[in-house]
Amino acid sequence: MRRKTLFHIVPEGWAVLIGLTVAFFIVNAAVGLWWAIPLLVLIVAAILYFRDSPRNVPAEPLAVIAPVDGTVVHRRECYDPFLDREAIKVSLRVDVLGAYLLRSPVEGTVLELTGEAVDKLDGVASRIRTDEGDDLVMVIREGSLFGARPCRSSFGERVGQGRCCGQRRLARRVELYLPVNSRVEVELGTHVKAGACVLAKLVHKQSAAPRGDSGDAGHLAASA
Repeated sequence: MRRKTLFHIVPEGWAVLIGLTVAFFIVNAAVGLWWAIPLLVLIVAAILYFRDSPRNVPAEPLAVIAPVDGTVVHRRECYDPFLDREAIKVSLRVDVLGAYLLRSPVEGTVLELTGEAVDKLDGVASRIRTDEGDDLVMVIREGSLFGARPCRSSFGERVGQGRCCGQRRLARRVELYLPVNSRVEVELGTHVKAGACVLAKLVHKQSAAPRGDSGDAGHLAASA
């Protein structure tokens, strides 16, 4: 999914800005500048809130990229209720004035999530499967996307690593459920940038070496 911005402001932000600007001029003309100053403050706040600048995605194919600007508040092994498996959960507290667009943590295909966890548990979730067969789940645990999924691409559509896949809107906490053998690269309290910082790396076994080679095959290696 590609999202265009004008002066780094997302389209839905322009609708808010235009409305606030019209209201500012009406109030200024009707009752004076002092009464219109709160609207001017709201205009500045809206510019900061809806701003989204381009990011340089690290050239690391098996890396898990931060989907939002935020702070790491949780990283540990846990049970993944969405895919019924053991997993590693990394949670991010979202910066209020961070990047407005959500980034896909990996390159892969968006798949449908079904089951009790999706129906009953708090949060809106998206599932992405990489070309190597790794499944990741991105969940909005606190806040609201106004009914949308984190990855707004259609099921079966591909998303790019670190590329836009939706909007964070009022999301306050984003959780990623990773394969249990993933190697986490960030510590608690680390501040990360959407589409630019590596949270973890997906680990795969090397293919077996031909007979007669020195026995290095089988060692776990993280592809950079």
